[in-house]
Amino acid sequence: MIVLLLLAASMALPANFEFPLTAVSITTQCASILEQYNGWYTDFIGREFSTKNEFFQHFEQTDDWDLKLECMDFMQYVHPESTVREASVEASKKVSEFGNKWSMNVDVYNTIDKFHTQFKNELEGEEQLYLQRTMEGYKHKGIHLDKDTRDKLETINQKLTEMSITYSNNLNEVDDYLLFTKEELDGVATDFIDTLEEKDGKYKVTTKYDHINMIMPYCNIENTRKTLSKLFGLRGKEPFGNEKLLKETLILRKEKAELLGFSSYRDYILSHRRMASNAKQVDDFLTQLLEKMKSASKSDKDKIAQHFNKDDMESWNLSYYTNLYKKEVLQYDQKLVQEYFPLETLLPNLLGTFEDIFSLQIKEVSVNADQSWHDSVKCYAVYDNSSEKVCNLIGHFYVDLYPRDGKYGHAAAFTLKPAYFPTSSQNEVISNSGDSYTAQLEQSDCASTRSTPVSAMVCNFTRPTKEKPSLLTFGEVETFFHELGHIFHQLLSINRFAMFSGTSVELDFVECPSQALENWCYEEEFLTRISSHYKTGETIPVELMEKIKKNKHMFNGLHYIRQLIFAIYDMKLHSNDNSVDAETLFDEIQSDLSPLIHGEACLAANFGHLMGGYQSGYYGYLWSEVYAAEVFQHFKDSGDIFNRDIGLHYRKCILEKGGTETGFVMMNNLLGREPNNAAFMKAFE
Repeated sequence: MIVLLLLAASMALPANFEFPLTAVSITTQCASILEQYNGWYTDFIGREFSTKNEFFQHFEQTDDWDLKLECMDFMQYVHPESTVREASVEASKKVSEFGNKWSMNVDVYNTIDKFHTQFKNELEGEEQLYLQRTMEGYKHKGIHLDKDTRDKLETINQKLTEMSITYSNNLNEVDDYLLFTKEELDGVATDFIDTLEEKDGKYKVTTKYDHINMIMPYCNIENTRKTLSKLFGLRGKEPFGNEKLLKETLILRKEKAELLGFSSYRDYILSHRRMASNAKQVDDFLTQLLEKMKSASKSDKDKIAQHFNKDDMESWNLSYYTNLYKKEVLQYDQKLVQEYFPLETLLPNLLGTFEDIFSLQIKEVSVNADQSWHDSVKCYAVYDNSSEKVCNLIGHFYVDLYPRDGKYGHAAAFTLKPAYFPTSSQNEVISNSGDSYTAQLEQSDCASTRSTPVSAMVCNFTRPTKEKPSLLTFGEVETFFHELGHIFHQLLSINRFAMFSGTSVELDFVECPSQALENWCYEEEFLTRISSHYKTGETIPVELMEKIKKNKHMFNGLHYIRQLIFAIYDMKLHSNDNSVDAETLFDEIQSDLSPLIHGEACLAANFGHLMGGYQSGYYGYLWSEVYAAEVFQHFKDSGDIFNRDIGLHYRKCILEKGGTETGFVMMNNLLGREPNNAAFMKAFE
């Protein structure tokens, strides 16, 4: 690792990077920005541009506003105060309404089209792609349709956005809990129980993931597991009514698709910026996997049930008995594994791995009170170490790792500020042909020519206790590396325009860079690097590593059948048949494909992906995983999973490209051949 001497001041976030940390500041800021934006649009309509750079600079006038809007929106997911989260939600609805209105404005589109006609012969590289994508985006929304239809679409879009925001916010605000005696929590770690709030002489257990993950695999009392599983499965239903929001959403999505000339919403979605070009291609892909996964999942279930002399296996018992099976058969003890992954040492070890693979330097930085939302949040600066030149600032990222009331309940990476090269910092003629931007990055002070990105990773990992630091389950270790994959995809892009920055790739490819990194977690070299026993500091023993590797593919059938059920459910929900109730449809699919007995649940009320941008796209997790396996195999074939040359090649072919190339083209460039599913299918041999 190259050690560079850098002034701490150079590592700090820009002074103008601040979060609106009160409800009043969010409300006031939102109104001010929308007023400025309204003036910007008014000035833009019909405007004549004398040069292409004048056009692009006009759009970049909004950069600071967009940054403030992103930070404002982000507060609803992370801020500890409910009033601030509520203000963020309401502001997001107003921004959405404003955006929907102008995205359907014909005069705006015509001004863009006029510019394109005038300067199309002068546009190069990303400039041409920028205009192409912008105009395609307007057409995808229906700008070419008559006014009455556009007005209907605008109304529908606004309703859809509001319901999506409400649905997500409802899940964040769920405060359901159950009270259990210590006897009812038998088998659960005592130091975890001691962290639980006591009420009426019992322990308060919520549906937050840190509670679920610490109880369901270990609690010896089946009734506890069953009742907690039911409460978890019904999140978002009463009193929120998320299942009703989904029903209304599906009706509106179908109406929207038909107004746009499509027979179904999934056909509409797959017509734009997807690797899969149509629904049949997705259905064929899922069917191909299903044939193998259905039998594999039944075999997995039978293996567990027979071992414990059970006639069948219930969903609320699955994590308990799979954990017990692994402990008895593999001698795989999850609690013992956790001892080697204390968060306080895991984080720097993981970051060190990114430094080595991608030729980076990562330093923790201090931030002022307005640049953070909670005292547990950390911030890091990332520098380029890929050349002998002065290490250039690449960007910053936050990590927010522990659960809180009202906090986003899953793991996610948020882009707060994209990476790009402002027109004002460029010479008159710059294109993205070849490595021109890369070369410019290497030849100059990055901070003066490139808008440095800022991202945030939000997770809900196991909290520390009085006796122990935060000890991550191995699943949480995987999640950690996965989300960091999204973070560095966002930070490392080298793009002319913010439109193409980082994870702005096809939705069914966006998970590939992060899923690829999960494979490192099962390699001996990697586990040796990142593990450190919380008491002794010793790395994880080889025999335990072997058990972790064996554990990776154990019960793969049950894992993937669950993913397939979700993907199939998503695709059928968005077919041209709205006659089936969303709750009934899921029960039917699950009953047909899953080998388990399932308890009462309502996925329609808590399947956040359906309302959060993955609608008609959940298949993308499986689709991306095929390419992710190819990426990792490319490193493996070199004989060194930390190979810097391949890491830099991967940076250049995938991460730096952002959304300027299709996933298929990027994979071809990385591998030197067309990708296939051979590496992925090895897991099922």
